[in-house]
Amino acid sequence: MRKLLGVIGVASLMAGPALAADLGARPIYKAPALAPVFSWTGWYIGGNAGYGWGENTNATVFSDYGWAVPPNPNLKPKGFIGGGQIGYDWQVTNWVLGLVADFQGTDIKDSVTVITPGMTKSLSEKLDFLGTVRGRLGWAANNWLFYGSGGLAYGDVHSTLSFSEPGNFAAASKSETRVGWAARGGINYAWTPNWIVGVDYLHYDLGHTSIHTFDSDANFLSVHQRVEGDIVRGVINYKF
Repeated sequence: MRKLLGVIGVASLMAGPALAADLGARPIYKAPALAPVFSWTGWYIGGNAGYGWGENTNATVFSDYGWAVPPNPNLKPKGFIGGGQIGYDWQVTNWVLGLVADFQGTDIKDSVTVITPGMTKSLSEKLDFLGTVRGRLGWAANNWLFYGSGGLAYGDVHSTLSFSEPGNFAAASKSETRVGWAARGGINYAWTPNWIVGVDYLHYDLGHTSIHTFDSDANFLSVHQRVEGDIVRGVINYKF
């Protein structure tokens, strides 16, 4: 019995180092590195391009004679828009607060001529440029940003009118800078730490523009048109 216990003791002493060696050979596992979280805080500058279409201008005519006889021209301006923007964002947890200014040249325009027996009427409207200064508020999901914005809008509007009938005519044009408001919603995606792409929608309202003139018979003529529309555009920004 004593011999058996001795053999068991010797075997245990010999097996201990071998077991320890096996345990020490186990591979060491490391926790995977955490993916970096994108921060929207900082300055950015970029460009944009898109398409705009105006609301029905709802031309209102005041006249001593002639033009006020229906039908009257009515416009729906549309066309290309493109420009640039600069802004700053500040991220607090998932909320992003920002201020952005943009300026675009546009070709949003329309012209209509209405011909009736003995009378021709023409009207046009063109938005030459559009700028906005807006505050924006967004929700960030890492490198995605969903936002809304609103603020000041301004633009240069060029309008013309002409009217003719046998023995009488009128023509006038006017360019003016109108000030109003704009609201925008959009999505941005940061595809690198510095480059951001996105798409957005904007509605602008610059109020009404008016043209006043007299025809060749000295009758007063005035036309008022609404300057309002919508824009869809793609944007690309470089974040500093």
